Formats: sequence, C-alpha cells, structure tokens
Amino acid sequence: MSQPSVRLQDVSFTYDPDVAAIRDLSLELYPGDILAVFGANGAGKSTLCYLLSGIIPNIWGGTRIGEVEVFGEDPWGHPLHHSARNRSIVLQDPETQLFMPNLQLELAFAPANFGVPREEILVRLAWALKTVGLEGLESRNPKALSGGQKQRAALASALTMLPGLLILDEPTSQLDPLGSESVLEALRAVVTQRDLTTVITTHKVGEVEGLANRALVLDQGRAVLYGELDHVLDQVERLEQAGVQPPALRRFFHLVAPGRTDLAVTPEGAAEEVRKMVGEGRLRVHAQPVGPAQATSTADLPPVLQIEGLSFSYPGNPPVLAVREVDLTIREREFVAILGQNGSGKTTLVKCMVGLNRPPRGRIRFRGESITGMSVGQVATRIGLVLQNPDYQLFSVSARAEVAFGLENLGRRPEEIEGQAEAALMRLGLQEHRDTFPFRLSFGDRRKLAVAATVAMGPEVLILDEPTTAQDYRGRYQLADLARELR
Repeated sequence: MSQPSVRLQDVSFTYDPDVAAIRDLSLELYPGDILAVFGANGAGKSTLCYLLSGIIPNIWGGTRIGEVEVFGEDPWGHPLHHSARNRSIVLQDPETQLFMPNLQLELAFAPANFGVPREEILVRLAWALKTVGLEGLESRNPKALSGGQKQRAALASALTMLPGLLILDEPTSQLDPLGSESVLEALRAVVTQRDLTTVITTHKVGEVEGLANRALVLDQGRAVLYGELDHVLDQVERLEQAGVQPPALRRFFHLVAPGRTDLAVTPEGAAEEVRKMVGEGRLRVHAQPVGPAQATSTADLPPVLQIEGLSFSYPGNPPVLAVREVDLTIREREFVAILGQNGSGKTTLVKCMVGLNRPPRGRIRFRGESITGMSVGQVATRIGLVLQNPDYQLFSVSARAEVAFGLENLGRRPEEIEGQAEAALMRLGLQEHRDTFPFRLSFGDRRKLAVAATVAMGPEVLILDEPTTAQDYRGRYQLADLARELR
C-alpha cells in the first residue's frame, strides 16, 4: 500500500487561551481519498483544515498534542510557503484570499511566485476557469463578483497550483443549486484525473454522496463517527445527535425499515419499498385532501418599502449592470423571498434598499419618504440588513458588546440594553458565547451574531442576505423560527 498523504495520531489542539477545538483525533488518508467532514457549527471542522494546510501554527497560534503528517512532513515545522507547494485550501470566507485587481492575476499569483513558466500558467488558468464556470470574467475585479462567484474564484485559484492535497472548507456554502452541482461534478473529474487527496467540510451532507468515499463526524472537537461514507451516513441517530442533518432518504429508510442493509438508497428504491410495505399491509396510507396553503393576505396593508424603476451599475470598462428596472412593493407583515442565481443582482438590490449603494436611476421610499436624503445610519434605524458576509459588520470585543453597540447608539437606557442584548443572544442560541471575541466564533455563529445585533435594534424591515450560509441544520431552523416570530 502507498504511504498516506495525511496522517493524524491522537491530535488535540487548543487555541490560546484554553479554547479546545480538536480532541484526540486520529485518521489516515491516501491518494484518491475524498474525506467529507461533518459537524455542527463550532465542532472543529475549520480547525482541522487549518492544521492540515499549515495555517496553524503560521497564522493561528495555539497548543498541539499528537502527530500530524502531510506527505511525510509535519506542517508545524515549516513556513506556510513551503506547505503551499503541495496543498491548497479554499477558506470558508473566500474574500479573505482574494486580493488581486483582476481574476486573471488572482489565479496566476501563486504559480508565478513558485516559478511556473508563463505558458504553463496560462494553460492552468484557462483550465481552472473552465472547471469552475468563470470563463469570460478574467478581467473582472474579484471584489466585484457575487458571493458565489467569489467562492468559485477561490477554488479556481487553489486548482492552479495542481496540489496533491486539496482542502475545501464549505466550498459550496454560497453557491446556488446549479452552481453547487457543476462545481462538485468538476471536482469529481479533477480528483479522478489527478489522484488528489481531498478534504471537504460541509453542512450539505447529501451533496457529497457519490463524491466522497470516507467521512468524519466531529462533535465538540471529537470524532464520533469515522469510516466509509455509506456506513457513516447510515448512523442516522448519531448524526442527528451531533447536529448533522442526515440525507432525507437515509432518514426515511431508518424510520420505515430500521436495520435493513439490502435496500437501494435511491428515490426509486424508496418508492419500491413503500409499494411493498403497502402491499404487505406493513404501511397504511391515510389519504387526506390537500388544498392550497392559506396565506394571510397583506394586499390591504400599507406599503413599507417601495422601489420604482431601480437600476444600478458597478464601475468598469464597460460598466457592469447589476440591477435593471426593478419595481417592488413590500407591505407590512409581508415575508418576501428574493430569488436568483449567483450574480443575478440580489445583494446589489438589498444594498440599494439600505443606502449602501446609491442608484443613479429609480426611487426607493420608506413609508412614502425617499431614502435619498437619509444617511446610512438613519436608514439603519428603520431597515436592518444582515450582510452576506457577517465579518463586515462585526467589530466589538465580545458578542454581548456587539449586540449592545446598536442599542447604545439608539440612546437606550443601560438596563434596557442589558436585557435586550441578552434576549437577542438567547434567541439565536449564543448566550454561552456572550463574552467571546466574535472572530473566535465559527463562521456560522458569526452570522447568527450579526442577525442578533440587527434584530435587537428593532427595525421595521429586516433584510437577511443569504442568512443560512454556513449554518448547520439547527441554525437554519433557528433562523426560520425567528423570521416567523418577527412576522
């Protein structure tokens, strides 16, 4: 058997001061292995990625116990540029690794710094852009891309190094379904062609079926399940206990045919099993007429936000038209979903609604008053926005201080601030992190903190831009319950 690409033996890691993230973890991966890593927010998934890539200890410090080997070397003993020769990482927040003025230079940066010939760089660049579906955007500034496009750009940049180990931390969290499908299909082809070792962290468990061959489930830093993917996904109850949502078909078979291992876990297999169970009298179907959902009508309620003829372009040569002739009326108590593929203009539109973008054409009115003459701060007291990237709006020393900041600026009394901040943290399940520095939280928990800080201010309109990105399934349900409650 070949030597393992990755070997961890009894590894524990603690961030300073005393924040345990990985506990007694052992695993081995070989060329061609694709390891899917599951776990709730804060389970240690990103920390594992940092350990393998060399980000720990070169950027993040802490204390490690146990042995880590990547291609026979301990990353702890080498500078980051040494590790980057044979491994690439796509971070959970792709914006932290995009910094060049256009996409072509972004993808060329790493191989150029390692002395790859220009002709070879151009070949790799064209291949990587085609692989992730960004052909034709070579001259675009990465900062002007949508969240999903930035995620693809970071993946393309990682691929240009032709790594032996590819580490992907939530690589599809900001992609639309079609984008996720195309990127994962491309990844499958790349791994097969190049015999890569790949580590993927994800909350979208169903996406990696048919892609990964091994799986690891972390719960508070400990491996509670590890082995062949099919075996791990069959442990439905243990997955749920660890805050991981099992694939729907696995859960279905667990409920209707527990212990059966001879069933095809496919839609066709599920349909066949249901037919057998009904025919044998083991399952009864109670048919009830189902009518259309009864939605509460808001047609007679007054409008809160009105948009007329809105267009907005980003500067460039030529300018990038992001929103074109949008008309929209949002009334009291309405729950409006803005849908579209990556790059369709969703984020641009909501930034216009709160004054972060100032459109040259069209009007936006809040309760009949134009927001054109309002400052961003004035708009924020009426319309709350949680950005797609929560790190843009977190800056305080603790989670509690983050929530209290807006309330203090509204002139609330100290006792009100204390009670409302605690209530907002509790609503989002963050009460145990009230004294934690926000950037010590997982990306998913930072997103929930941004929601808590915005909701605490009591805006009349709440805008959530991709609120479930990087959320485990418990977090997604929390946010859905909060939205229903606020309505």
